[in-house]
Amino acid sequence: MAPQTMKRYVLKHRNGVEGLQLETDAPVPEITSPHEILIRIKALSLNARDVQIAQNTYPPPHPIPENLVPVSDASGEVVAVGSGVTRFKVGDRVAPICFQGHYNDEDPSWSSVTRGLGGAIHGVAQEYLVSDENDAVAIPSHYTHEQASTMTIAYSTAWSSLYSHQPKLQPGQTVLCLGTGGVSLAAAQIALAAGARVILTSSSQSKLDRADEILQPLVPKSPRDGRPVPNVLQFIDYSKVEQWDQEAKRLNGGRGVDFVIEISGQGTIARSIRSVRQGGLVAISGYLTNYSSIPQDIIEEDIAVNILYAAACVRGVFVCNRSHQEDMVRAIEASGMEPVIDKVFDFDNLKDAYQHMVDGKHFGKVVVRL
Repeated sequence: MAPQTMKRYVLKHRNGVEGLQLETDAPVPEITSPHEILIRIKALSLNARDVQIAQNTYPPPHPIPENLVPVSDASGEVVAVGSGVTRFKVGDRVAPICFQGHYNDEDPSWSSVTRGLGGAIHGVAQEYLVSDENDAVAIPSHYTHEQASTMTIAYSTAWSSLYSHQPKLQPGQTVLCLGTGGVSLAAAQIALAAGARVILTSSSQSKLDRADEILQPLVPKSPRDGRPVPNVLQFIDYSKVEQWDQEAKRLNGGRGVDFVIEISGQGTIARSIRSVRQGGLVAISGYLTNYSSIPQDIIEEDIAVNILYAAACVRGVFVCNRSHQEDMVRAIEASGMEPVIDKVFDFDNLKDAYQHMVDGKHFGKVVVRL
């Protein structure tokens, strides 16, 4: 039985990490509908969006509530169910989906966007959460809660970029992943597991070396000598190669890549478009620069000209819907892939986890254990 009170964080102001305040005697939410479940949150993970919301640099398409309970990515255990619940039982391990109500449509409806955890509505930085049974998915059976807490945003966004829209990833295609953040590393894992080629970029050779070590087990081995198949996994250090779009084409045999996982935005979008083949997809899922400082002329070159001459598909990508997320979980279980976790913090040290993100010290996901 759940206690009467719990710990949770609220954003008292949005002027930085110091706005996070820990409440130790918040009321535990109660099930009020036959189809609701009560989840004991076991772990959560941070995303760039969480930091941007705390810093007031995120341009939400909806009002952000005062005293928001932040964070959208978590894993937990069902501890109580309503009388009409059929999808889960007490003891099941689940993750709430980010856009509540986003079940089957490829793109989130406005009603589900305005029910986004940790932004439009209260999030998961609390010990207990009530959710409709349809707004959660079972986590991979081999995952710990710390690993599963990375699934709802990073893996789901990567899956959406590769499979939720046209064109869909096919074996033998090439995916260019920008950077070594959670979405890019997840996309690299998913692509390799699907038999695709991956080119990954970073300005840090040490991060590229670490990515190589982590991703090599997913590279297929030659049946002749058991060695990794050459050119399936390649890297670009863009601190040394300014024209990394041309380098990506060179590494891909002179052809444009099939997919670009674009997570930065300002200063990279033009090169991302130029690196993709005709009809390929540039999936824009993030914008790591300060939203409030975006100039009206967002890039130094005419973006329309770049898209026109590349004949590229360029689209914004959100997390995938619940149905696709369940497909993703099955793929994770079949491949055995595991998320890249940089560091795990205790819940009482959530501010330190945020600061770790702000400082850009992380490689992969920053996780908080409850």
